[in-house]
Amino acid sequence: MFKRTKVTDGTATGQVGFRKKSKVPGVMITQYIEKLPEGKSHPDFTRKPIALTIQEGKFAFFKAIVTGDPKPTVVWSRNNGDVSDPARYQSKYDPNSNEHTFEMPHVKPDQADTYKCFAKNEYGQAMVTVVLNVIEVGFKMTKAPQQQAEVANCNFKKVLKRRSKVVPKAEEPEKKEGEIDPKFWELLMSADKKDYERICAEFGVTDFRWMLKKLNEMKREREEEQAEFVKNLSDLKPIHINADGTASFELEFDLLDPSSSIYLYKDGEMIPYTKELGDKMKHCLRKVGRKYIFSMRDLMPEDAGFYQLDVEDVNMFSTDFKMVDFLVKIQEVKAMEREDAVFECVISAPLSKLMWFGKNMPLEQGDKYDIEVSEDKLIHRLVVKDCMVVDKGIYAACAGIKSCNAWLVVEADKGAPKGKKSARKTTRAGGSGTDLQKVAQEQQQKLDKEREERKEKIKAAREAAAEAAAAEEPEKTADSGAGKDKGAAVEVERIGHSAGKASGGAKQDGSHADAGGHSAGKASGGARKDGSIADAGGGHSAGKASGGAKQDGSHADAGGGHSAGKASGGAKQDGSPADAGGGHSAGKASGGAKQDGSHADAGGGHSAGKASGGAKQDGSHADAGGGHSAGKASGGAKQDGSHADAGGGHSAGKASGGAKQDGSHADAGGGHSAGKASGGAKQDGSHADAGGGHSAGKASGGAKQDGSPADAGGGHSAEEASGGSRQDGSLADAGGGHSAGKASGGAKQDGSLADAGGEPGITSGLSDILATRGQPAELTVKMNTDCDGAWFKDGEPLKSGGGISITKDANIHKLTIHSCRDTDSGLLRFVSGDLSTEGRITVGDVPEFDEDDLHKFSKPVIVRVGQNAAFKMPFQPQESLTVSWFKDGTELKDGGGVKIVREPNHSRLLLRDCLRSDTGEIKIQLKNPFGAVEATSQLIVLDRPGPPEGPVETVETTSSVIEIKWNPPKDDGGSAVTNYIIERQERGHSLWTKLGDVSAEKTSFRDRNVTHGKKYSYRIYAENPQGLSDSLETADSIMAGIMILSGPPGKPKVVSTSKTCINLTWTPPEDDKGVPIIGYQVEKRKKDTNQWLALNAINEPIEDVNYAVKDVTEGAEYEFRVSAINESGAGDASPPSAMACAKNPNMRPCFKDPEDFLVVRAGNSVRVKISYEAEPPPHITWLKDDEPIAPWINVINTEGMSQLVIPSSKRSDSAIYTIKAKNSVGEAFFDVEVRVTDEPKCPGPVELEQTVYGKVAVSWVPSPDQELDDRLYYVVSQHDSNTRMWKTVADRLFANTYTAHNILPGIEYHFRVYAKNDMGLSDPSQSPTWGANSNRVPISSNGVSSMEISFERPPSILVPLKVHTPPKGYQLYMTCAVRGCPTPNVSWYLNNTCINSDKNYYITNSCGVCSMYILRVRENDGGEYRVVAVNSLGKAECSTKLTVRD
Repeated sequence: MFKRTKVTDGTATGQVGFRKKSKVPGVMITQYIEKLPEGKSHPDFTRKPIALTIQEGKFAFFKAIVTGDPKPTVVWSRNNGDVSDPARYQSKYDPNSNEHTFEMPHVKPDQADTYKCFAKNEYGQAMVTVVLNVIEVGFKMTKAPQQQAEVANCNFKKVLKRRSKVVPKAEEPEKKEGEIDPKFWELLMSADKKDYERICAEFGVTDFRWMLKKLNEMKREREEEQAEFVKNLSDLKPIHINADGTASFELEFDLLDPSSSIYLYKDGEMIPYTKELGDKMKHCLRKVGRKYIFSMRDLMPEDAGFYQLDVEDVNMFSTDFKMVDFLVKIQEVKAMEREDAVFECVISAPLSKLMWFGKNMPLEQGDKYDIEVSEDKLIHRLVVKDCMVVDKGIYAACAGIKSCNAWLVVEADKGAPKGKKSARKTTRAGGSGTDLQKVAQEQQQKLDKEREERKEKIKAAREAAAEAAAAEEPEKTADSGAGKDKGAAVEVERIGHSAGKASGGAKQDGSHADAGGHSAGKASGGARKDGSIADAGGGHSAGKASGGAKQDGSHADAGGGHSAGKASGGAKQDGSPADAGGGHSAGKASGGAKQDGSHADAGGGHSAGKASGGAKQDGSHADAGGGHSAGKASGGAKQDGSHADAGGGHSAGKASGGAKQDGSHADAGGGHSAGKASGGAKQDGSHADAGGGHSAGKASGGAKQDGSPADAGGGHSAEEASGGSRQDGSLADAGGGHSAGKASGGAKQDGSLADAGGEPGITSGLSDILATRGQPAELTVKMNTDCDGAWFKDGEPLKSGGGISITKDANIHKLTIHSCRDTDSGLLRFVSGDLSTEGRITVGDVPEFDEDDLHKFSKPVIVRVGQNAAFKMPFQPQESLTVSWFKDGTELKDGGGVKIVREPNHSRLLLRDCLRSDTGEIKIQLKNPFGAVEATSQLIVLDRPGPPEGPVETVETTSSVIEIKWNPPKDDGGSAVTNYIIERQERGHSLWTKLGDVSAEKTSFRDRNVTHGKKYSYRIYAENPQGLSDSLETADSIMAGIMILSGPPGKPKVVSTSKTCINLTWTPPEDDKGVPIIGYQVEKRKKDTNQWLALNAINEPIEDVNYAVKDVTEGAEYEFRVSAINESGAGDASPPSAMACAKNPNMRPCFKDPEDFLVVRAGNSVRVKISYEAEPPPHITWLKDDEPIAPWINVINTEGMSQLVIPSSKRSDSAIYTIKAKNSVGEAFFDVEVRVTDEPKCPGPVELEQTVYGKVAVSWVPSPDQELDDRLYYVVSQHDSNTRMWKTVADRLFANTYTAHNILPGIEYHFRVYAKNDMGLSDPSQSPTWGANSNRVPISSNGVSSMEISFERPPSILVPLKVHTPPKGYQLYMTCAVRGCPTPNVSWYLNNTCINSDKNYYITNSCGVCSMYILRVRENDGGEYRVVAVNSLGKAECSTKLTVRD
């Protein structure tokens, strides 16, 4: 009896407990007082223990987290036992995590129980229960007496061990021929009716009526059993592979008793599972509402099997989990853009659907992907429709845990028009490259053959059962007691165990059935159809076992009988007795006669009596060889009357060979007998070999073909072993015989005697060997004579014992180490007299991997293209260990994109920037002198899917409907296609409109919104979770309804010609057939050719009635024709035009829009570009002021343009440059004034003088640049104390004086003089102060301070920079407005680099207006421009971006 744990209640006598509800389901809370004090609380569980099913011997534990104030104490107990034993139960508490743990190390079956956890404080207690299930492993000897006691007490429930209806393979009894597997019925009872035919075909069942009848009976019985435990059993879903790599099956039912146990079996063996810790164990059973879901993670090949779910002892659901393999894997596909890509594979067993993945996302049937399956479900295809560059990537096919993957490479269509998609291609790329149909047919034939074999076995078993039933009719004359009538038919008594007689019943032919029973009486065979006696073979009896007669009256085989009596063979078809061979008897075992009256083989009989061979067809006796008898074993005569072989017999009597065809005796060699073993004569009368016999008597060789005796070599005898003579009369070698008697050598071909052995010697010595730890090792020394010897290890003598055995067999000495250890390593030596040999034995281990590490390593590594793939494999450190990495059988070396790191306890492999072609098998090999071990994994590199497979077929086109059809994509990118998206474009329009989408299973679409006569183009995208594929587009537009073509336009006329262009014009057709014309198609034909070439596609019609043909060759002659295009297509062509030659007409040179004035800052380059037209090309000449230009000035002439370049200009380069163009027609001139200048220097000192009242003469010293620049002038600004503003009073002054008017007394005046030219203003020259106040004596303020007004301010941006996007080579002005006092210093920056001193930029600052001028914009002028204004009070800036267009 179990000792129940007692837990005292926390309430006092008479105290009432109040039940409270916990937030955690399953927790019972009792509160001791009605109202809790403030800040106090009763105990509660925030995490309750979880039920656990675990294997015996494992570490079991429960964890709980409790709350409460004051802090509660936690106590554990169990329903049927005590938990006070600290060796079996340990309670722990972790203050950091606040976890209470109840541990049971090495859990045992008797610890399976319901456990309780109590949390108590002074205000209440909380209690929760948890169940522990323990799975027993193996048979326990200690349980046998207990089970016997329970049987005696009629406690059968505990004695019966719970197990599945399906017996494990290890315990499965030998299956009878044609017997139906029990899995067949279990699968049928859980399967849908639509799957019956498939299951029957798989197990070879053809009688469906019988199957359904029996199935209904079994279902009724099963439903009655299930009704005791569950109700509403429904929604049975067989096991399948999920997208996340797990396998699961599910069903729904309601338990009548919630405490009923649920068990899972695999192939009849219970498997552990968890209900909530799915990440801790491989198997998990979850409950969601009424649904029970069983799942497996980390799938491996050994997970395949037959799974069952039982409630208590009743099966609820059975399903078969099969693993299939890929016979033909998908191959890499290279597709052009807008082409379909196809991936194909063949699997080993029919499967309705594979999991396809693209870029690590599942693919489904849809607009982008087509998933195709052949009728036999062996060939699977993925079509990626309308491949685009974004579809490039890795695609994978998964069948269970098996997978294969391949790369899809999409090459861009370089011939596509710029900015437009290329036309949809109708071709398919890819495929397996092999004959898939042939491979699939061979596999299907193999599967069909296996089914037919099962059917034949079942059919044969039923026929045998029918024969047995028919034999139970009036022929029953069996008498199992006396056995008086051997020829009568008796009932089949298989493997009978009786103290009486077990005889065989009659078969269909009236023969007796096998009486292979175990009896102390007599076992004889019954008569067959022809009256023959059935086999009595295999019977174990102390009586007599004889074979019955067969169809021809012969006796059946009595071979194999074990009897103390007589086992003889019955006669066969020709009346010969059946084989008595193999019988074990203390009596006599003789062979019966065969067809020709010969006796059957009595060979192999074990008897204390006589085993002789029966006669064969020619009356010869059958072989009696191999018999083990204390009597005599002799060979029967063969076809020619010779006796059969008696060789191999083990007897205490005499074993002699029978005569063969020519009367010679059969071989008696190999017999083990205490008597005499002699060889029989062969064809020429010679005796057969008696060699190899082991006897205490005499072993002599018989004569061979030439009459010489046969070899007696190798015989082991206490008497004499002599060699027989050979073909030339010489005696055979007697060497090698081990005998206590005499060993003499026989004569050889030349008459010499054979060696009989001389001085002792070692014929086979020791050598260095490697031995595996824990495995046996054997060292052998062979001498040429029988002599003693001794073994030594490292100089110390060795004796048998302590795991070592030393044996001697004649001249062979052996030392055996039963289980090698490290201490067994050393130098071993064998000594015999003066002879010795030595060898070293080294004990070590073959490298091995940890099972968990091996399991983790075997998981495939899935990465995207361009990512890195890493593999790591830990191992135990060892000496002389070589680590190698392989990919698809090829060893990887460190370098390039491969990085291999070897550490003492692990090795890592890193593959950088993986490509699709890197997909394959990755293998690591550990090798040392004792052996090697390997571990494999898979690398899967994923990429985008491909477009649907084309071409797009037109299924139907009417005035209101267009139906199109396409094929699934070749490559779904590793994810199944979910749907297809269809877009449409009306001919003549550029807009594509989405029409909708269809599911992945449907690869067709009906467009009902069409207009009769109009043409439409369609494109289809396949979509999966990764996104859209490239589109599959129709090659040609599809017209709704019938075609109505327009009449021919008027004959084209040549308007003008040039070497690069011919201009045409034509008139519209007179008859447009009532359909509007949307454009024209122009064709050309070169002179002396017959081929017309279209200059524009039909889907790109020319809308006007004129066209410039630019695709011409200079000097070639062409003619042209035009076709009108409407919604139906291009109509009839017009008559051809007159021949036109592609050449320019002669013309006098003329210049196109030249610039006649150019200003350049000194130091910058000067570029003068002049475009012209002339035919023939003119000769270009440049002049400077009517003189030839200097050699450092470059002139660049191209077709239609001439350019003059001065790399670094100076003021002296200012001049008038003239370009002269001259050809045979005439010549032309053009002048360009180039002025090279710089910002002028400021004027000299300014003087003021009043000549007339109210007027002041302002004069200044000229600027130094005045003589160098004739375009220089002066600007005068005036400032007065009234307005306190500077204003320009004079501009464009070419003189050095200026008269200021309206100068009033009492006002102070200031003047500034600037020099200005084309580059801008100079710095000002400041005048002295003019006015009465300038000489006035300051007046004292008598201590009263006055406030001074300050006009100083920090810089600010009034007008910011604007964004500019000028074309390349154009001019650019960029301006902004800046304010500040004192005047800020302005700097320009391009990409954070100051460009104020860069001569390529002309920068000015006029009164706060900051400007920058670029003469010709270059590509490197693009970027971010920034203006920074700084003065003593602060800083301001603004920026913009400049983009240079081509």
